[in-house]
Parts: sequence; structure tokens; C-alpha cells
Amino acid sequence: MANKHGVLIAMLVTLALPAGRLAAQNPGPPPANVAVGVALEQTLSPLQWSPASVVSRRDARVAAEQAGRVTEMAEIGQVIAAGAVLARLDDRQLRLAVQDAKAAEARIAARLDYARAQEKRMESLVGQSTVSRAQLDEVSAERRMQEQDLAAAKVAVKQAELRLTQSTVRAPFAGTVVERLVEVGEFLSAGSPVVRLVDTVNLEAQVRAPVQLAGFVKQGDALQLRQGDWRAEHPVRAVVPVGDATSRQFELRVALPPSALPIGAALDVGLPSAMPSRVVTVPRDAIVLRPGERYVVRVAEGNVAERVTVSVGTTMDDRVAVTGAVAAGDQLVIRGAERVQPGQALNLLGAGEELAAGGL
Repeated sequence: MANKHGVLIAMLVTLALPAGRLAAQNPGPPPANVAVGVALEQTLSPLQWSPASVVSRRDARVAAEQAGRVTEMAEIGQVIAAGAVLARLDDRQLRLAVQDAKAAEARIAARLDYARAQEKRMESLVGQSTVSRAQLDEVSAERRMQEQDLAAAKVAVKQAELRLTQSTVRAPFAGTVVERLVEVGEFLSAGSPVVRLVDTVNLEAQVRAPVQLAGFVKQGDALQLRQGDWRAEHPVRAVVPVGDATSRQFELRVALPPSALPIGAALDVGLPSAMPSRVVTVPRDAIVLRPGERYVVRVAEGNVAERVTVSVGTTMDDRVAVTGAVAAGDQLVIRGAERVQPGQALNLLGAGEELAAGGL
């Protein structure tokens, strides 16, 4: 009986040994596959976000230079090259005016030819004492007056031709017709607007910001822009150094690339609100957001996870300034941090391994 009990105890001890060893070998969750980034020390300025609108650098209500009835108009949405036709006016009366001016020029030219011939004859007769010097002077004066009349007639022809040319309204710059202000058949007076033409390539953000920020921004500075998930950084094209006495705001323009955002779109522009200072920045993807808490997961000694609570500050491109127990050079989890538990072992993946893992 004693032998049976001994055998049973020995069997139980033998079965218990592998389980104990397994428990000792697996004290916690398995290592988590993560990608990491590095905390850096950078020079940044705190930002104040101001509202802005996308505008065109060239937005014109193109007007007619001559009066007349509209016979042809560009269509809304039509893309127009610089110098292309926007509208045509009835030019029949102007063409007749050109013909009349040219006829007047020809008449004066004929009179001038006659005056010159007369002057030549008089010059030959003066030498023979047949004609007095006073008579020659009178003919010479007539010739000079005819020359001036011919010059004036040539100017009149050019003016008539210019008025004829102005009966066609042409685009002062390349753009898109966004509004027709008259229709075919309507009569225009000189100076009446015909179409609204907008350059959709040369864009900029029109920003109005508090005047106290004017001292922290200058032409050429790169500013951050945002609209929803869209982020970009573009240079200041111009700063208007005069504030509005009522709103206490000043205006600046930020250059935008073509098709960055549609004209009229609203966005925010970050303007520096203080002098630059040295701060610790972390990759934007390292910040984990939880209700009432923001933290990063630092890779501690032995490649284990350490949760560090931080406060978020200025954003610059894909990096964020933080305050907390994070130092420059710290490795931070940027992929997979949401699933990592404090103290969990970490398996740091390279770029190729991250892709193979399906982006974590």
C-alpha cells in the first residue's frame, strides 16, 4: 500500500514539473511587434491659429472699353488663355469710322502733294523775280500746315482702328469665366463689366490675424496650414504692415500651389505667437489619445514598454512638442502603441519588417 502511494506521488510530481517550468518561462504576454521613432530637441515657436480663405491673385470683372450691342459671349466655366476673346460687340459703326478716317487722310495727303509742288514752282519763279518772296512764304506755310494736318489724320486713323479693336473684349490674363454679367443682345456702355474672370492657378491664402502677432512673421517665413486632415507648409508672400483700427487685425498672404484647395475654401494658418524656444518633439503618431489622458510608450531598458504621460504643445509638420518625462533621444513606439501594456516586451521592427507585418 505504501508503495502504491509513493508511485502516485512520484507521478504527480513528474506531471507538475513541465507546467511549472512553462509558467516560469512565460511570466507575461508575448513580445509586441512595434515600430519606433525618436524624440528630438528642436527650436519651435508656439502657434496661434487664425482663419483664412483661399483666394486667387487675379480675380477681375472685365469691362468693355467701347459701347455697343453684345454679339458673342464666352461660356461660364470656359478656360480662357491670356488675350483670348471674352465678348464681341457690334462693330459695324466702328468699321465705317475707320474707313472715314482713312478717306480723310487720303484727302489731306493729296492736298499736301499739291502744296509741295506749288512750293517748288514758287522757288524757281522767285529767282526770276516773277514771284515775290512773300508769296513763296505763304505757299511754304500752307505746305507745313498740310503736313501737320496729315499727321493729325494719321492719328485719327489709329484712334478709329483702336476703337474697332476695343469692340472685342479680351482676357487680360489666363483664367476661367466664373460669371457672365451680360448676355448676347444687351447694349453696353463703355466701362460696363462683361464677365468675371478668375485665375485658378495662382492661388494664395488670405489671412487676417491679431495685430500683436505682426512682429513674429515676415515675408518668406514658412507657415503651417491645415484644413481637416490636410496639412501643408507654405511661404508668406506678403505682409500688409497696416492694421485695421476697428478689428485690430492685419492681413497677410501665403502662397499656395495650384489646386491645393479650391478658391473660397476655408482653412487655418498657424502664426508664431512668441519667440522660438528649444523644446522636445515626438512623432505625431507616437501620441496615444485616451479620455482625459495623452501618453507615449517609451522603449525602456531591455526593450520593455514604459507608459509616459505628456502634455501636447506646438505641432510642426509630422512632429509635436511635448512636456513630460521624455528626453531627446528616447525611442518611442509609433505603430502598435495602443495595444502595448506597461512592462510588456517589445520586438522592434525595421521598415521592411513593418511592411511585411501589414503595417502593424
